[in-house]
Parts: sequence; C-alpha cells; structure tokens
Amino acid sequence: MSAIEVTTIEPDNILGLVKKAQEGSVSAFELLYRHHSNQIFLLCLRMCGCRSRAEDFMQESFIKAWQALASFKMDSQFATWIHRIAVNTVLADKRKNSLDLVYDHDWEREFEQSLSASHNSMQIDLEKTIAQLPAQARYVLVLHDLVGMTHQEIGEQLDIAAGTSKAHLNRARSMMKAMLDPASEN
Repeated sequence: MSAIEVTTIEPDNILGLVKKAQEGSVSAFELLYRHHSNQIFLLCLRMCGCRSRAEDFMQESFIKAWQALASFKMDSQFATWIHRIAVNTVLADKRKNSLDLVYDHDWEREFEQSLSASHNSMQIDLEKTIAQLPAQARYVLVLHDLVGMTHQEIGEQLDIAAGTSKAHLNRARSMMKAMLDPASEN
C-alpha cells in the first residue's frame, strides 16, 4: 500500500466528518479515508490475497463510498458501512472474473512487505495462513470472524445457505489450526 498517513479520529468526531462529507467537504472525506484506509486495505487483502488487487479494491471501495455517501443514513457506524462496500466490491469482482489468489513465487514476500509496518511476525504468519485458505472458506472466515457478519448475512452475500457458511467456517478454522500447528494433527 502506498504511504498514507493514518489519521486517528475519536468515534464522536466520525459522525461529524460524515455529515460534512455528505455536504460536499472533500477534506472531511479525506480524513475518513485516512482513518479507515488501512483497515479496508487489510480486509481486501485478506479476501483476495493479492496486494495490488487489494489496493485497487480499497480505492474502488472509497470511490463507491464517496458516490453513495448521500445514501448513508447513519443508522450504523461508518466503519460498518465502508466494510460492507469493500466486501461487496471484492465479491462482485470475484463473481465477474472468477479469479482467486494467484500463487506466484513472490506473493508471500509482497504480503509480508505490505503488512510489515502494522503487524509482527506472528500476525503476518496468521495473515499468510488466511490467504492460503480455499476461497470460500477464506471469505466466510473473514466475513464472520473479522467483519462480524452473521451466517445468514454471509449466506446472502455469497449466495449460499447459512448452514453451508457454518461448515465453511469450521473447515477454515480446522485448516488454519493444522497449518499453524502441524503437530495438532496427531
């Protein structure tokens, strides 16, 4: 991700910035972008596993958020709203292109470089493990455990049954446990 200075904003001030941005303030939206961009980038990276695509998805998510800002009703947190936009952006691309993580010899190095500033080595190992999960299991794990969606919501997003979402989550967790601690298989 390009060097973007992350801005910390108190939760009470986010609502005010959203209102100003809805009134057309580009600088207010820029502050929202700086505050949320790293989280959205990591979400996109976790879902697609590719740094350059995650950057594109993040940018596209914020463009869509800016364009749809007038429709944000403030009945949820802005962070929740922008997370949903990012998830929808990644999943729409997945449906359109049927692409998944491209395994090339440089992906782990790029992944580590993109996370090195914000993650320690254990967190990077965890992120790499998430990226190696099969697509459906990875999506469910990210949407449930990291975004906080219910299995019903995940089912609607991925066009699968809630029970299938639960099965994918259990599979993802089992696979991660085995990858992170190979001795646990015995």
